[in-house]
Amino acid sequence: MQLIKDLLIDSMNGFSPRFIPFFLLQLLCAGLFAYILQKIFVRKFNIPKIQGYLLIAVIVAIVTTLSKNSLPMAVIGAATLLLFLKDKELKGVELIAFIATIAVGFGCGSGSIVQTLIGTCILGLIIVFLPLRE
Repeated sequence: MQLIKDLLIDSMNGFSPRFIPFFLLQLLCAGLFAYILQKIFVRKFNIPKIQGYLLIAVIVAIVTTLSKNSLPMAVIGAATLLLFLKDKELKGVELIAFIATIAVGFGCGSGSIVQTLIGTCILGLIIVFLPLRE
């Protein structure tokens, strides 16, 4: 039994099980904020539904949470994100929506949920009320 306990503790990489509810809250908030931004972008610019942005925000939040205490993980996460961006051909509003989604994932994943909520609200108000063009 001690061997299994040691394996679990070692595989947690310093992550305490009591932080699991906060980790789940970070992922939930990243997905929720990305969903709200997606709805605002789709409604304002009459573009087709943006595919996969909610999932991208949650993935970025997971990578940020995993890498905030480990420099090698941060480098691997940044390199993966750059490779992913290289294959995307986004222009105009879709690029802005993609960057906003990534920012939401980073904000929630780093534990700054309140600041990300405020930023999402301000960005949403800017998109809704300013005369932006596609």
